[in-house]
Amino acid sequence: MANLNDEVAIYQFPFEVFHSIFGYLVSEDRHQLEAGTSQKPIASFTISQVSQRWRDIALGLPFIWTNIRIFHFCDSQRAMVKELLVRTKGLPLSITLKYNKPLTAAQNKNCWDILLEIMSCASRWETLRIAVNEDLFAQICGNFGGRQAPILQRLELIILGFGKWQPHRRMSPFIVSPLYLELSHTHLLRHLVLFGVRLRMPSPTYMEKLEVLSLDYTPGMDMLDRPSLPAESPPLQTRLRDLSLRGLVFRNLPTRSYLSEYTAFLTTLSLSNMFGHQSADVTTLFKHLPTITLREFSLLDVDFAFWNGFLNSMVGPDPRYPAVEKLCLQNTLEEYSVPITQLPLTDFIQGFPKLEILNLYNVHHITNSLKQCAIFPCIHTLRVRGLRYRDLCEVDTPPLLDLSSLSWLQRKVPNFKRDPMDKAY
Repeated sequence: MANLNDEVAIYQFPFEVFHSIFGYLVSEDRHQLEAGTSQKPIASFTISQVSQRWRDIALGLPFIWTNIRIFHFCDSQRAMVKELLVRTKGLPLSITLKYNKPLTAAQNKNCWDILLEIMSCASRWETLRIAVNEDLFAQICGNFGGRQAPILQRLELIILGFGKWQPHRRMSPFIVSPLYLELSHTHLLRHLVLFGVRLRMPSPTYMEKLEVLSLDYTPGMDMLDRPSLPAESPPLQTRLRDLSLRGLVFRNLPTRSYLSEYTAFLTTLSLSNMFGHQSADVTTLFKHLPTITLREFSLLDVDFAFWNGFLNSMVGPDPRYPAVEKLCLQNTLEEYSVPITQLPLTDFIQGFPKLEILNLYNVHHITNSLKQCAIFPCIHTLRVRGLRYRDLCEVDTPPLLDLSSLSWLQRKVPNFKRDPMDKAY
């Protein structure tokens, strides 16, 4: 069969064409993994099983084997990791370890064999993502600290289930995990995610080179609790453009705070899991966060006190967020006897003069107010979820919408019928 396949046109392609095809498949595979949309088998394995010819070509391309994923600790996984490290021939590695189950005795041995293999090649890490339960992370932090990672560009350390938000239930922000992982020589680090874990470095200057940063309460408070910057010191150097903060507790921020200068040039900001704060403290927080440079802004899973503090921060003669093009609001909760507050249309809508995309997920009190005036002037996409049809039927919606924009369907499509239970999906 191998000889017959050699006559097929695709098998007559030169080596360079296969190099490009395989490279594209592997890069697309890695993109889906980083976006959190795939746990499929590694593309290089699929490629190598098409035919003997493809397998020979694949084994001669070390770069397609550098994406190593670990989702279990069976014997086959241990053998696979060792084989992949050989096939990569010293190239930079992208490693993902995700596991959230108790380990059996056999799995525990395989786990440590695999971890030893991974940690022994720290000098080759380009991307490292560890998302495991707290018990396993404690063992990792206790035994594998102090590694040097000179080419590491993307690092994600996540304790699965730590501080997980649940509807109508506050997460105590004072539950602090004592775990930390120590690394050094991370001069190229640009993307950092820390959930439930602190990162210990010889020098805090690595923060000045980060471009993407996502933190929960544990490492986030390290940033917020920094002392005030001296009045005579020069502006803080920062490359940060994308910041996500989850479940923080606010302190008395100084006039010249580390937070305000470190986030001075943000283009993307996400705040989530914010509960139990005073509205005045929330308003103060927003005075320390950027407004002019933002392009995307998200408020996810917050209570009404936080929401009202955000609205109060927008009061003023000038648009608060003049460059924001995408706004996502999700799960602003009605707690206890807090009344539903009406949206201050003049400040809120005028605060986003260039808004093009608006996502409203489970925010009934906002759509009630939008009935009263025209929606944002530049908007072209409205996405909704968890809202009744009647709450949207009078909204002056834009001409180009996705299928979930029910008000447009209701007004523009004569045969569209409202669900009798008044549910929106």
